[in-house]
Amino acid sequence: MTTKILSTLSLAALLACSPEAPQTDLALLQQQRDSIALLASGLDDKISQLDLLIAAKDSNSNLSTVTTTPPMVGAFSHSFKAFGSVHSDQSVSLYPEMGGSITDIHVRGGQRVKAGDLLLSVDNAMILASLAGVKSQLALAEALYIKQSSLWEKGIGSEVQFLQAKTNQASLQAQLNSVNEQLQMTKMVAPFAGTVEEVMANAGEFAMPGQPLIRLVSLSGLRLDLDVPESYISKLQVNNLAVMHFDALGKIIEGRISQVGGYINPGSRTFRVSVTLPQSRDFKPNMMASVDLFDYAVDSALFIPSRLVLQNTEGDDFTYVYQANGLSGLVVKRALSIGVSNANHTEILSGLKPGDQLIDKGIRSVQNGQRVKQLTSK
Repeated sequence: MTTKILSTLSLAALLACSPEAPQTDLALLQQQRDSIALLASGLDDKISQLDLLIAAKDSNSNLSTVTTTPPMVGAFSHSFKAFGSVHSDQSVSLYPEMGGSITDIHVRGGQRVKAGDLLLSVDNAMILASLAGVKSQLALAEALYIKQSSLWEKGIGSEVQFLQAKTNQASLQAQLNSVNEQLQMTKMVAPFAGTVEEVMANAGEFAMPGQPLIRLVSLSGLRLDLDVPESYISKLQVNNLAVMHFDALGKIIEGRISQVGGYINPGSRTFRVSVTLPQSRDFKPNMMASVDLFDYAVDSALFIPSRLVLQNTEGDDFTYVYQANGLSGLVVKRALSIGVSNANHTEILSGLKPGDQLIDKGIRSVQNGQRVKQLTSK
């Protein structure tokens, strides 16, 4: 048969290479074309016969092809998305303790201050005048007390005179202390080190107790507060990993949960979770962030792509494994016990072992016990 095919091919080539016929001899050209077409038809028939012979000798030629992949072994985790905002443990609005005209504002917005730094002063002229009067009266009372005490020790004078002098001196001393405290109330000082976020007053304005004048923020105690659905309350614990995405800063920062609230908000059905932030001037109170909260993590697990986990009509999980047998193999159904699933993978608790060959491409078109061919990548 091979000899016949070669002879036919030689004849076809000879005709194709013959000198070009004159364009006017139409009958000869048509005759040559018909001869070549007949030869080509014969070649097609011979090729079809050879394909049939090859298929009869190759039992695997009609088998479905599949690709395989092994289970993965390594660290496995699950997370979910939540949203929160930055808060400070030390973020306060400062109010004047005493009303009066504002005489001086010693800071400006954005200025960093230390604890005890003077921020704002209220008019204290009347208090200073009162202080001077009390000091003068106290000096006289102390002199009279010393003199009366000396006389009393010598047995001169009455006990009533001595007690009056003593009481008068003590009363004026207490009054002096009170006036000094009032004087301090005319000075607004920083209760802690931080940054002046906003100054809400101007010199010359009248300040009233309860009126916010300065907002002070400390960047050393910042945290991210999140409201998390109550369904996760038993899954989150202190020290769980949190990956924070600050889009405004273009930063992704890892942190740890520092607090898990135990109170469910009846309106939103959420509970509070806090993540401590590293000290940085980049973070600002009320800045928003999206957070990946990790509620499950193991150092070593067996897991597979979630698309390879199938279910029967009863809801039982299974997958298909390829068992090699010569040039082909068998499809074997494996029942699975699954654990946690994340975005792309599912943890396998039982049913598979490392080294198994899972059917990947073609898994939804095969059946248990079917013989298939494994397609290997070049």
